[in-house]
Amino acid sequence: MALIKRRYGAHLSDAAKETLAQSRPYPSSYAIKNPLTRRLVRRICDADWGATLSQIDFDYAIEEKTIADVPCLSFRTPQTSADNPLILYLHAGAFVCGSARSNAGAVIPSCHLSGCEALAVDFSLAPESVFPTQLDEIGAVYRALIESGRDPSKIVLFGDSAGGTLAAASLFRWRRIGLPAPGALVLLSPALDAATNSDTYETLRGRDPLFSSAGRDSVIDCFRLYAGAADASDPEISPIEGDPGGFPPTLIHVGTREVLLGDAARFAEKARRAGVDVSLRVFDGMFHLFHQHWRLDDARAAHRDIAEFIVRTAR
Repeated sequence: MALIKRRYGAHLSDAAKETLAQSRPYPSSYAIKNPLTRRLVRRICDADWGATLSQIDFDYAIEEKTIADVPCLSFRTPQTSADNPLILYLHAGAFVCGSARSNAGAVIPSCHLSGCEALAVDFSLAPESVFPTQLDEIGAVYRALIESGRDPSKIVLFGDSAGGTLAAASLFRWRRIGLPAPGALVLLSPALDAATNSDTYETLRGRDPLFSSAGRDSVIDCFRLYAGAADASDPEISPIEGDPGGFPPTLIHVGTREVLLGDAARFAEKARRAGVDVSLRVFDGMFHLFHQHWRLDDARAAHRDIAEFIVRTAR
């Protein structure tokens, strides 16, 4: 029992311990960079992340859409109302994996609890497509929504992991080109520093099951695959480098086992000092992408917090 307590912390539920024990780690940098093994990595990640949808115990519907020539998916539940804000979702996957469908477990519960529809952008993956392709696609969808009459103040930009990177980067780009900001920003376990300078890359190394084999070097490599020939210190690639002053109300979630905890804390503090209405929620014992695991009490609490944030900021 003492060993279990040291490994997990005494308060973690049996379900959380089981999920931690069963989580498959991210692959090494070599497997991601090698075109032959990258295909296998994508299939494995899609299967693992897509399997979390089986934990959802309420009805939901998925509809394919094409907006501004960009493939998207719409997520609705019986609680969805057209009068509620729209969630614009950008999925996780280190820029090289994942999809709007396989990562849907990260956002559908927030739709259920908030009564919002979510529109997930199936942006192109790196390294076959590099910066700024993904931001161009996301921006085209956002612009089309506004031009169709959607009030930007009732759009919630929502991204997890690398999707959080793209969400924050999109706000810098939209500000630069004169597009109005959305009503709110939600970042779940975002990767915000392409240089991986956060202290938690050292202090929490090996503590997150997903990052047990993929550490700082893997994150740097994924940013390089995404950035291509561009300067990775550009805030539209590495959001920690930018000035978040003027950002909409922002909610950031992260777990204490994540090497990305430092990124979340640093960006939240930078936003606070810039006058942004920002809230940082830290979930003890939680790991990267825990929001996908609806069976966990912490995931349910996290999605309730997101729903309450949307009600407070974007309605």
